[in-house]
Amino acid sequence: MRNIIVTEATGPSIDDIPVEIVERKGIGHPDSLCDGIAERISVEYTQWCLENLGVMLHHNFDKVQLVAGEVDVGYGGGQLVKPILIQIAGRGVPSFKGQEVPLDEIAIEAAKKHVRETMRYLDPDEHMEIESYVGRGAKELQYVVDRVTANDTSFGVSHWPRSGLENAVYETAQYINHELIDQFPIGEDVKVMGMRRNGELVLTVALPFIAAQIDDRTAYVEARDAARAAIQDYASGLDHRDVTVAVNTADDVENDSVYLTLTGTSAEMGDDGAVGRGNRVNGVIAPFRSTSLEAACGKNPISHVGKVYNVLALAAAREIVEQVALVEDASVYILSQIGAPLEEPLVATALVRSANGALTPDIQAEVESVLDRRLADVHGMRESILGREMCLF
Repeated sequence: MRNIIVTEATGPSIDDIPVEIVERKGIGHPDSLCDGIAERISVEYTQWCLENLGVMLHHNFDKVQLVAGEVDVGYGGGQLVKPILIQIAGRGVPSFKGQEVPLDEIAIEAAKKHVRETMRYLDPDEHMEIESYVGRGAKELQYVVDRVTANDTSFGVSHWPRSGLENAVYETAQYINHELIDQFPIGEDVKVMGMRRNGELVLTVALPFIAAQIDDRTAYVEARDAARAAIQDYASGLDHRDVTVAVNTADDVENDSVYLTLTGTSAEMGDDGAVGRGNRVNGVIAPFRSTSLEAACGKNPISHVGKVYNVLALAAAREIVEQVALVEDASVYILSQIGAPLEEPLVATALVRSANGALTPDIQAEVESVLDRRLADVHGMRESILGREMCLF
């Protein structure tokens, strides 16, 4: 029997407390770029090993750092002064049964693939320098990943559903990154900071404009105000409460100090990044929620609980809410013990809140069943991650 414990949530729900703060860093934020690069390296390395060696080898590529570049930018365009530097660190298996594994080549090309597929104006060859310092893992970690045992004593945690503010922040950032960008000359380095207070939601948005497409001060103000109006219209439909949207509040238009970029990301000038400093696996940064500080991106998707258990916790919490009648929200916590089978955690617990406020034996049994089934199918998490079916940031 797995050590599964289901308990009843007590106290006010997240939507009942008077103040809430939530953040999402968009796909072009320096921290998100590092997350995306690290995760792409993990996927490409694993696929290379499967295609060329027929096995999955241990690795951790969760130490990617971005050192900001320098640009000279203004209305009408700009030029690169110093490229963005990407430093890739981590550990892999450099050879297997006499065949070399091209760690640096895989890492650098994966980084370029992620940037090319994510950023419209940032060219990895023109605007970036990518360096790989991927090293040989410790002897005890240079193995074929053919067993699902925990490689660390750590925990994963996540919750479902998103609160009203969490949903508004997440969906607004996604709307800007994937829809609004087709309508306005903006880049991908979006950040949405949300606050809920006294029945009102305030979304403060950082929105980078592409300098080459903004001729002067008037054009910038017109584009910014039109974009804000579009975001306001979209965000207002996401929640039943009043929503107020503010965009680029640091602008000093009279002195031409506005948010213009050459490449669509602040990484070009003064904003560094690192894996694990951005969104959690559920897509937001929610300080009023339980969370893990593990950097999930780049860790191996087979045995690293810092990745697998966080993803598993999110999937389990979502399934509990969607499939167990009367359960309105769930938080799932899973703790490993190094060396133990991943499907047999030291403890897995769900904190659930039901519509009538009572944790009945039937609800408890159904929630236990979901957790048990999810843990038994821990291999399924690996396949979903490697298939890039879910975004971990």
